[in-house]
Amino acid sequence: MTQAKNVYWAGGLFDLKDLIGNRMLADAFERQAAGRWHAVLPQENDSNGARGDSIRDDDLEHLFSSDAVVANFDGTDLDSGTVVEFCFAKFLDLPVVLLRTDFRNGNDAATCPDPWNLMCSGFPRTEVVLYHAMKEAASLDFAAMTMNLGQLIVQALDRCAVIPPVASSPETAFAAFRHAVHSAGGTMPRRFPDERIRAIVEARYNN
Repeated sequence: MTQAKNVYWAGGLFDLKDLIGNRMLADAFERQAAGRWHAVLPQENDSNGARGDSIRDDDLEHLFSSDAVVANFDGTDLDSGTVVEFCFAKFLDLPVVLLRTDFRNGNDAATCPDPWNLMCSGFPRTEVVLYHAMKEAASLDFAAMTMNLGQLIVQALDRCAVIPPVASSPETAFAAFRHAVHSAGGTMPRRFPDERIRAIVEARYNN
């Protein structure tokens, strides 16, 4: 049986709504993925509520070790930590699904087709899922909504994952990964020695 690939779940995790919503949607996503994708929720590793470099580096380690990313882009102003994680995901050439359930528009409609700042649009190996939660809630219960949305995320991730990598070879990908690790600083270079980076890159290219 093929092992499920890990998907880092980027987004807010600071209140009860975030925590419940993340868990419910991740569970629905995994059921719809039928064993092909596994959601990695940083909230399950930040349970003590502490902040600081160790929490940042723990989250980045999970992100760098994952095979893909789902980033929650709700809000009139995107969560800054989520945007940073999205940028690192693109440095690593990971498939990313940008998810928005917020019907409000946070962009300049004249210059950007997506409902957020145009600087977060146009990246390769990236799919967008827009889901009007307020509208859907008028006719569906929350369980049905999360299952429908989970299916949409799986479908978008499947499309994104088959797009060829930007890096032309494993060696190019290794150099980009290593640069991202050292750009992150902190404890990341110690957490990701060259042999670990090479193993991750080779596994991605062999799959």
